[in-house]
Amino acid sequence: MTSDVTQGFSQFLYTYGPGAMMDLPEQGVIVAGVQDWRLGSEGVSRLIEEPRLSRLLMEQLDDVRLPEGTVPSLRTPPLHDPDRKDFNRPHVPVRIFPEWFVCDPAKGEAPTGGETRRLMTEFRNLTVKSDESLRGNVDGTEVRVSPIRFVAACPKGHLRDIDWRRMVHEAGDTCRRPLRWVERGVSSDPTDVTVRCDCGKSVSLANLHVPGRLGRCDGSSPWMNRWDRPEEGCDQDLHLLARSATNAYFPQVVSVISMPVESAAAAAALEDHWSTVEAIRAFPGFPAMLRALPQTAPAFAAFTDEEILEALATRGGGGSGQHPDPRIEEFDRLSARTATIGREGANSRLLGRRLDLDTLVIPSRIKGLLAGLVRVDRLREVACIYGFTRLEAAPSATESELDEIHLAVEGAPVGAGTAWFPAVEQLGEGIFLHLDPEAIAAWASQPEVLDHARRLRRGEELEARRRGVQHPEHLGVVYWALHSLSHALMIELSLECGYPLSSLKERIYASKPDGVPRYGLLIYTATSGGQGTLGGLSDMASQVPKLLAHALDGLTTCSNDPVCVEHRPDDQHDDRHLHGAACHACLLVPETSCEARNGRLDRALLIGSDTVVPLFEVGLGYDPGLP
Repeated sequence: MTSDVTQGFSQFLYTYGPGAMMDLPEQGVIVAGVQDWRLGSEGVSRLIEEPRLSRLLMEQLDDVRLPEGTVPSLRTPPLHDPDRKDFNRPHVPVRIFPEWFVCDPAKGEAPTGGETRRLMTEFRNLTVKSDESLRGNVDGTEVRVSPIRFVAACPKGHLRDIDWRRMVHEAGDTCRRPLRWVERGVSSDPTDVTVRCDCGKSVSLANLHVPGRLGRCDGSSPWMNRWDRPEEGCDQDLHLLARSATNAYFPQVVSVISMPVESAAAAAALEDHWSTVEAIRAFPGFPAMLRALPQTAPAFAAFTDEEILEALATRGGGGSGQHPDPRIEEFDRLSARTATIGREGANSRLLGRRLDLDTLVIPSRIKGLLAGLVRVDRLREVACIYGFTRLEAAPSATESELDEIHLAVEGAPVGAGTAWFPAVEQLGEGIFLHLDPEAIAAWASQPEVLDHARRLRRGEELEARRRGVQHPEHLGVVYWALHSLSHALMIELSLECGYPLSSLKERIYASKPDGVPRYGLLIYTATSGGQGTLGGLSDMASQVPKLLAHALDGLTTCSNDPVCVEHRPDDQHDDRHLHGAACHACLLVPETSCEARNGRLDRALLIGSDTVVPLFEVGLGYDPGLP
């Protein structure tokens, strides 16, 4: 399997990344780990320079994800070359998985007693035809086969075939007679599916859902080479998993918005080639090496040794920004009191223009909360996949409190013995809202809001208990409010800017209660091509105050009320513990748009209820008598 166009690279991060199962026309396969990817030359798999993201990966990933002492690099998946047919051509390999198959009925064979019985066989018993299709043998006749629909997985991402013989027979039973997949009716309900041995023993598929029935996980990782698999086992129970289920693959992806150095050309050159600079800076006379290496010579040819060393010293030697959370630098740059943020030019990675709020028509209930508004005409987002889970999604990096970003390392690695991660670079545009920290602090300190915050925290604790998490993370009532406001604004923008809602993204900036107050929203769109910089979104920046007021009016009612508005996250009899007054009819957006998987949403925080004062209240400058 290969990637055909750069616009499809994001599929290797979110859908078909390392360890993901997929169906080909004749087989079921699993995408191999990055240790087996054939990258080809630099022009085929391009190095992406983003020091802030590389540093974050190096600081937080354990030795299983990253070999000790190595600096992680970011590379695009290999670009397909249709003219090459050799094995070393740039490509992403896949492996046969699962290795158990079900044979089609032989010609003329009819259901017996209302049951359809099909022979089960393993991959080693199949015949591979010249067209790479697989054939099984039923009573001397070659028949088509289908990969079995169910496998065994654990929450840490490990995966294996089910030991069907052990499931059917008692422990120690050495029966080797044929197994058959038996279905009654056409519903495919687990109670109607049985695996039966010709010796007479059988097991219902429904019985395999019983906790512990499949046994303990052994750390099996079929997307890795056998010699790359961890020697230690796993402490998780195996669970029955349908290969095509939505919970079969949850990628762990982290992204940053580029914050390029703009003070000098030499500093910008260092930023663009930081991986090379960091690899050779310890050698004497490394500035001369930069001017001599083919990949760096064009960028550094015009600079002297002194200029390069001065730019390196100014940079601090560790990349722009020293904060553990890259979003802190993003917020500080976007909220700076400067007319222009970034720089203009064809190769610019960031360009924002601060709007003068005094020249805008701002509804009175919005004016007390809005501290700044930036039209972001150009930005670059770099995202990479560093692992994945199954069955349950791990918390994303953007779900941690500002100042304390954490990468979840409980999942499975994307490769073994490699120091690079698949990444994509996307260009786009957006709108940044800087929200007044004093107004937010005044709202968050009111008794009614504090009481409501306790209910939200209780909901987070219940959700953590359901998922088996020992120490739940509380993001605070302000995060819930800003996240809800972001969704409401995205829905309004999608109706006006020309981009569909599924192409918009969000970044929430909300400090923890005892941290430096940073509150803001970035609504943006980004794609691998130039479609994300057409201006449709950033041109709406001056209309944001009006759109916010319209969004608040739309949230006062929901077509699912009163069920929606009366929902409480701390209700122990409901499993929606990360939702207050929120549902698909009012606040939920496509999963591709939300940074927190549509969790921690509550429109009551924006419009008020019997138990909470709304964020846009009289104390923030709202006079009900004014428009």
